[in-house]
Parts: sequence; C-alpha cells; structure tokens
Amino acid sequence: MKKLMMTLSLAAAPAAFCAPAAAQCVTIDPVVVPDLRIDPLDATGPAQVMQPTMLNFRRTGSDTAAPLTVIYQILDEDSTVQSRVGASAGPQIEWRSNDSGNNIAASRSEAYALLRSAKVTLDPTEASKQSGLRLFLTNLREDLPAGVYREQFTLRYWCDATELSMPYESPGIVTVTVQVPNVLSANIAGASSHGEIDFLDFAARSRSLAVSVRSTGRYAVTARSLNGSAMVREGSGGASGADRIAYEVRFGGQPLTLGSEAGFVNPRAGLGGEQIPLEVEVEDVSDKRAGTYADTLILTLAPVA
Repeated sequence: MKKLMMTLSLAAAPAAFCAPAAAQCVTIDPVVVPDLRIDPLDATGPAQVMQPTMLNFRRTGSDTAAPLTVIYQILDEDSTVQSRVGASAGPQIEWRSNDSGNNIAASRSEAYALLRSAKVTLDPTEASKQSGLRLFLTNLREDLPAGVYREQFTLRYWCDATELSMPYESPGIVTVTVQVPNVLSANIAGASSHGEIDFLDFAARSRSLAVSVRSTGRYAVTARSLNGSAMVREGSGGASGADRIAYEVRFGGQPLTLGSEAGFVNPRAGLGGEQIPLEVEVEDVSDKRAGTYADTLILTLAPVA
C-alpha cells in the first residue's frame, strides 16, 4: 500500500490599498472668545446670549492656482448629546455659521458629523480668509453651580470638498470661558423680605416661619437683634429682666448666635430652591410682666466664594 502525503502551502501577499489624500491646506489662528457671564436667577434677562467671533484660515503650500474650499466644524471632545462648556455639566452652547446658519457643533462620537459643518472658500489670490461664527448660550435658566467654566474646542476640517475621507484637526484652537456668579435670592412666604412670628399668648414657646432660598453657590447665614436677643415689653425700656423675654434662633435646625459675624455657611440651594425654617424659641415667661413684647430680628444671607 502506498501512502500519498501532500504538503500544501498557501501564501498571500498583504493587500495594499492606496487612496489619494489631500495635503493639509490651511492653518487656523487660535481664537479666544470674550468671556461670557450668565445669571441663572435673572428671570428678566434674555433667553439666550450670542457672541460673534471670527475664524481666520491661512493657506499653506504652493498650489494657489485654484480656489480652495475648506469644510469645517467645531468638535466637542467630552460632550455627546449637547455641546457644553466644561465637560458634560457646563453651560449649553451652539456654534452657528454665518454662511448657512447651521449649528456646526459636533461630538467626537457623532455618526453623521458632516451634517454639522460650514465652509469657507479662498480665491486663488487670497492668502487668508475669515469666516464668521456666532456662539450661542442656549439655556440660561439651567441649574448651574457658580464657577468658571472653560473649554478649548477642536476645529476639524477637510481640505477638499469633493474628497471628505481625510479630515485634519487643530486641537484646542477655540477657547471659551463662561462665568456663573454666586448669586442668591431669599424671601419669606408671599415673596416678601419681611415677616412676623407672633407668639400670641405664649401658649407655645417655639414658633417658626419658612424662608425660601435659591442660590447658585454656598451662602453665609448671620443674624442680629435690635434689642440684644430679647423681646422687650412695649413702653418699658427693657431695663428690668421682668420686661425682657430672651430667645434663641435656629435656621434650618442650626443655632444662630445673634450679633456674631461668624454665623455658618449653608450649601448651594440650587435654582429650585429650598424652604428653610427660621425657628424662634423663648424662655419661660411665667415671671414676666403682662404686656406686648417685640423685637426685630435681621437675618442676613450672603453668597460666599
């Protein structure tokens, strides 16, 4: 019996695919957009803020015999759905080109990024060309914490309008800074800055009212009393202890030392705000003279850095 053994070797040369690519055709000057400031608590302000800016494209290379059309977009490296300044929690923005009005802000992961693009054409005699953009802050009532939001955006561009397979990028070429100040609004029920706590006949030694607070950042709480931490009997002058009712104050459950500048600091209340109880508790009034007792308490809430 004969055995036949065959060795089969297969070899394949690696395929080489070559595609023409356009050379880099332009450089772009760095752009620093003027600082923008928004106040989320300003209900009377505009619905959006617009800042115009210009991109300057400079032709490179020696081929100046024909017009050069550059297609470009602003690339957000860290936001996926809505372009923002400062990672994914900053102010929402749009980049709109003057030539088409399109929003040309694109994300790194966007599948159809070319739907968000603008173009600029340099004539053979032009060494450089400016293209106008408008930056829009689109949601000024968003609940943004106070702070400075900054981002450097990438410009992605194509040198040949007919061959869009080879994009170039200028990382961090456009710098945007948005400031959200630490602002605060506070009022008592009924949108008033004044309120009254009435102890009636002192059947209850503790009474309170609610203070509505909205803030973009932390705020300091202090309080002072016009009568030295005591309610004074009307017409008495308050010289005698029998004509004074001492009391203690708590704001949000924390005790306040009246007349002290130290106070304490509360965290950000946010745009939705908080209802914080201001509680006053009086001492035993059994040995006080009959009459009407009163004091004025000044509560101060101030934004802090």
